[in-house]
Amino acid sequence: MLSKSCVYALRSIVYIGHHATVEHKLGIKEIADELDLPVHFLSKILQRLVKHNIVQSVKGPHGGFFLNDKSKETNLLSIIDVIDGLAFFTNCGLGLKECSETHPCPLHDDFKIYRDGLYFLFSEKKISDLITKIEAGNAFIRNLPQY
Repeated sequence: MLSKSCVYALRSIVYIGHHATVEHKLGIKEIADELDLPVHFLSKILQRLVKHNIVQSVKGPHGGFFLNDKSKETNLLSIIDVIDGLAFFTNCGLGLKECSETHPCPLHDDFKIYRDGLYFLFSEKKISDLITKIEAGNAFIRNLPQY
């Protein structure tokens, strides 16, 4: 449903929001290493998020990425829109161009329930909600180490 780019964006934003501050910014290599993501791919994703003011960055020897308070209140749908666009929330589940309420595909009514539910979830959940779950110890953002 979400592209790999979008999943990486969400994971990295939550990681940055949990670990970085204005005083302690995170470098791209650290983020990529901690989340086991490709550096160059992640770099392009974060540049896009900086351009849309979802993530903040500072260049230079003490530079890196962080989130300001306003960014932490961004809903997940805004991030999905920047990375993937919102077509998933209007497209047909079977990929038909003409699927609608008046001309539905065989999956339309069932698919619409879940698609609309995801739209509501992503529009209601904020970055801060995910960070709070991690800080409370009720969720995690990194893979468990493999032994």
